[in-house]
Amino acid sequence: MVILSHGPKKELKINGIGFSENLLRFYPEANIGANILGFVGYADAKQQGQYGLEEFFDQELTGSPGSIKIERDAKGQPTIINDREYNKAVDGSDLILTVNRSIQFMACQKLNEAVSKHGADGGSVIILEPESGAVLAMCSNPDYDSNNYQTANINNFTNSAIFSQYEPGSIFKVITMAMALDQKKITPQTTYNDTGQVVINKYRIENSDHKVNGVQTMTEVLEKSLNTGAIFAMRVVGPDLFSEYVKKFGFGEKTGIELKGESQGNIKNLIKKPVGELYAATASFGQGLAATPIQIAAAFLVLANHGLMMQPYIVKEIIKPDGAKIITKPKTVGRIISEKAATIIGGMMVNVVENGHGKKAGVKGYYVAGKTGTAQVPGKNGGYQAGAHIGSFAGFAPADNPKFVMLVRIDQPRDVDWAESSAAPLFGELAEYMLNYWQVPKERNINNKK
Repeated sequence: MVILSHGPKKELKINGIGFSENLLRFYPEANIGANILGFVGYADAKQQGQYGLEEFFDQELTGSPGSIKIERDAKGQPTIINDREYNKAVDGSDLILTVNRSIQFMACQKLNEAVSKHGADGGSVIILEPESGAVLAMCSNPDYDSNNYQTANINNFTNSAIFSQYEPGSIFKVITMAMALDQKKITPQTTYNDTGQVVINKYRIENSDHKVNGVQTMTEVLEKSLNTGAIFAMRVVGPDLFSEYVKKFGFGEKTGIELKGESQGNIKNLIKKPVGELYAATASFGQGLAATPIQIAAAFLVLANHGLMMQPYIVKEIIKPDGAKIITKPKTVGRIISEKAATIIGGMMVNVVENGHGKKAGVKGYYVAGKTGTAQVPGKNGGYQAGAHIGSFAGFAPADNPKFVMLVRIDQPRDVDWAESSAAPLFGELAEYMLNYWQVPKERNINNKK
């Protein structure tokens, strides 16, 4: 929105003081969506868009100033004006976003409350429309007021939802299981013997529960979040093919969303062929590779959208000064897994919410599909930071006909250790809000368990 100075000009009758009109950018929502929008600031004494949409679409939003070439006489008075050397000013274009204001407001408000409650360093929420890839909401904490960006910490300008790379942890087990299902190497009932650990090249990998669980199904692997089960699923696919699937799911590359500052993640341990089994093993449960929240949300969209990947986008229309519209058409990136595999993994994810660590993400009356992830934070000198972790929950609902895909991330909560107590409750709260907001009919008796 552009605000002009209001009211008629008045004579102050004070020598040396007068009025001048100035254009400025005003952001009526203040902090809400600031990390998406960015701001208009000064660079080299010139106003220009910085960060987010403002920078990405700076040229389109700015338009172009007018100009006229004239000649002056000896007294400096204009004498000749040539019509051919007159350039009319062109207004900038308007952007219409895919963001739903009500959902955006609620998501950002609840994220900020969760970060404060858990004494966390920050967090992110991304909500996508499964069939199109349209962004319904995108929030980052910490945020800032775009109207007063001069007072904000410069580190708050980046949009952590597209910029901050992290090891996703156990939510990646769902992706690994989807690969094995797509290759028809497993079914939900396939079993293996969990001895509590796997040793590869003298490196011992244990389950987070430090238990020997014995014979387990693939569904139980996700319910109990067993690292050894994820390794089993990776092994039946094979390290090299596993690596190819990781790339097909979009990891290691930018999604191409129309926002400035997107990171591409890091899957360098899986690039060189043949892929080392140890690297593939740790990646199977979300360690040793880095991803952004938007990449994870896009990957889970594949599972919700019958195996098809859609490119995330946030600009619905660009309206030119003459009223012409450029309408964004949803872009199908390609088929990543079969429709059958996507349906099966969705059902397995429902069991995680019903019986596993995802109970707090459930909504009464609905089947919610999702997975928790509690990731360690890499240290600067190798290894992992003691006591530092990031909690995530990714999923969609209703499971059979998803209205949204959502990724919730809470960075280093201080009062809880696991994502089931940090990210999962926030997911459940926002999921319930959206299902009620859209008046989605309940799927079962509300007296049943979640």
